Amino acid sequence: MVRVGKFLVYLLFFITMVLYFLPKENLYFLLEQELAKKEIFISNEEIKEKAFGLELQNATISYEGIEAAQLKSLDINLFLLYNSLDLQEIELSSLIANYWPQKIQECHLSYSILSPLQIEGVAQGVFGTIEAHYMIKEATLTVILHPSKIMLKKYRSTLRYFKKLKNGEYSYEKSL
Repeated sequence: MVRVGKFLVYLLFFITMVLYFLPKENLYFLLEQELAKKEIFISNEEIKEKAFGLELQNATISYEGIEAAQLKSLDINLFLLYNSLDLQEIELSSLIANYWPQKIQECHLSYSILSPLQIEGVAQGVFGTIEAHYMIKEATLTVILHPSKIMLKKYRSTLRYFKKLKNGEYSYEKSL
């Protein structure tokens, strides 16, 4: 029993050290290369490496050469069993101002080994609150919107793409 305990402690220590000394900036640059293949570019960012993650500040995201968003802070946490991505103060491009509010206060995306085929996300902004689930195997995205009063008044044309639920929420589902 003592041997099993020692083995588990050493294994946990080894995994922790691997995650701690992992070249996170190099992994980030590899991610940038993969996103570039899909014409998504992250620029003007300031990169700060943390013990178990990476923090980007003041980043600009472009899609197909068009500036899509400005991020004040993007915090990537890499743990073996649970990984998360936290975005703060996102300002979307003025090109979508007629369809969706431009300000997003915060967004949290997470992936857990306990549900390996699902990525979950929650976002809060002028639009209200969004809960999103992406099912990896089926390649389907499900979004539940709890709209704010501004969203209900100014962006009715956008809400037409959503299915209204009985409890006042709106649902959107798409196969990707």
